Amino acid sequence: MSAVQSRGLGCGLLQNKMLVTTVSVSFIVQLALVYIPFMQAVFQTEAIGSKDLLTILLIAATSFALHEVRRRYERSVVADETYASVVEEMA
Repeated sequence: MSAVQSRGLGCGLLQNKMLVTTVSVSFIVQLALVYIPFMQAVFQTEAIGSKDLLTILLIAATSFALHEVRRRYERSVVADETYASVVEEMA
């Protein structure tokens, strides 16, 4: 999640296919480590209950949404500053 939140201001989430692929594969592997019995035995993990998993996903989604709102605000501030500097140069 940190990698997704640390991308540049000008880079939309779906513009970086490599990042989306890497995060998706990582998520799937983590689920496999927790839910596939063979992997549970090898890595000594235990399945997370559906309520706990839902809680974790809701917290992650909230964090992601708040971060995206902040990024949108930062983009608008940068755009306003850029516009203001162009107007000053023209005057």
